[in-house]
Amino acid sequence: CFEPKSFAVEAEVEGGRKEFVTTKLMTRQTYSLAYIEGPLTPSPITFKIEDGLDHAATTVQLPDGERVPFLFTVKGLVAKGEGSEFKTGFTW
Repeated sequence: CFEPKSFAVEAEVEGGRKEFVTTKLMTRQTYSLAYIEGPLTPSPITFKIEDGLDHAATTVQLPDGERVPFLFTVKGLVAKGEGSEFKTGFTW
């Protein structure tokens, strides 16, 4: 299961420059990605998504109140790491 803990959106701020700003999640209980399948291989541990529901429609709210809809996806994800790096509740 993939469940993001927060979303940042690039937005125009004071002075016309762009930066990533913290958002408020507006979508409820529909942004976790589950039932994703693919091979898990050792040395280094590698997981490659091959099938499953790899996207979710999500909406966040910017600090000025504007709502931004987007498609959260992990399509084509290849995650690699050493065994000691992966633990229950792993966050990256």
